[in-house]
Amino acid sequence: MPLVSIPVASLPADSGFMDNVQYQITGLLVVLTALGGIALLVWLVGRIFIALDRRKRRADQAATQILSADTEQIPGEIFAAIAAAVQVALENQEVVIHGVRSADPRTNLAWSAEGRRSIYASKNLR
Repeated sequence: MPLVSIPVASLPADSGFMDNVQYQITGLLVVLTALGGIALLVWLVGRIFIALDRRKRRADQAATQILSADTEQIPGEIFAAIAAAVQVALENQEVVIHGVRSADPRTNLAWSAEGRRSIYASKNLR
């Protein structure tokens, strides 16, 4: 079975100089238009990522301001409950608690990692 090629963009065999120039200019314009479209698409995606990053920064700043306002004073009942929990966890060893402060959940991921570890440990994997 012979291969048949279908000419999509071709010049006639008896084309002149101006036909060749027009053909090459048309091809160049098609390529430049495609590259310009790709550049525009990349620029738009970049602007979207910049806008999303700004929105995330604003949300983080707002959360930081809320956290700093919430951690100013811990009530005595909470402090006493934390002290009792530490005493029980350390099995009645002598402990001196110098202070208690709230942890920022965005920077301290140890408790969430421990929770995931205990959940996955309880699963029966094959």
